Amino acid sequence: MKQKPTSAGFLASGAARWVFAAVLGLAGSGAAMAQTQNQAQCDQQTNLGVNSQLRVSQSMGRALVEITKPNSVGRKVEIEYGDEMYSFKMGTDSRLRAGFALTAATNTFTISMSETPPITCEVAVPDFNKLYRVVLRWRDPVQLDLNIVEPGGRMGEIGHVNAIRPNTNLTQGIGQMDVVGTAPTEGATAELSYVVPNSSLIPANSVFTYKIDYVTRGLQPDAPYCDEHALASPQVEFLTIENGKVSVRKMGVSRARCREKITEARRYMPVR
Repeated sequence: MKQKPTSAGFLASGAARWVFAAVLGLAGSGAAMAQTQNQAQCDQQTNLGVNSQLRVSQSMGRALVEITKPNSVGRKVEIEYGDEMYSFKMGTDSRLRAGFALTAATNTFTISMSETPPITCEVAVPDFNKLYRVVLRWRDPVQLDLNIVEPGGRMGEIGHVNAIRPNTNLTQGIGQMDVVGTAPTEGATAELSYVVPNSSLIPANSVFTYKIDYVTRGLQPDAPYCDEHALASPQVEFLTIENGKVSVRKMGVSRARCREKITEARRYMPVR
């Protein structure tokens, strides 16, 4: 997809190996730490129990939920935000770090842990009107990746950002992948999101290119990821947030034939 700007993960324990290194690097280090962060207001935090801690913040329009609860290894945590439900599990250290993109200037969401009453949080994004962010969402149990080629960039070189090349420290381009989601569980949403922390760095009349990679399918797909099978064409939503306005496009990932090798030229589906 080519987009002309006019201005301008999930971070969860148990992430799939292909993104795990990237996820660990997306805790808000480097340039992201220099951005303004603000805390959410959450009610009924005592619902988590004794010796538990909850910290919810946002930076650059990404919410970050951090939970510590003793003896909670593997417990399910669900976050409901608008029409989306994100599902996570507490890590082996009884901690969770989970991130997702915020799509409004003011936001309300609920956090629920198994056998625990829900907690409601509210958080504002003061610089929402200045952000440039894109979000890829899907609900099928597959892994996708979003490749962003920045103005003047090329695939595999400076200016190419994706889950494996998140550009956390902004040394390889002007934006970063700050939400990296893995294949969702049933009924949940997965997402990847890219943001330009300093939108003034985007040249006037410049062009971004966005390409989706169907990672689970591979380069020589088998059922059910090909032909007319159930997961041959996962449905996705592509959101663009620019100057405080949100646009949404819905589409299906391009299909492939079973057992037929996919060339590099056909591997990436442009977002149009």
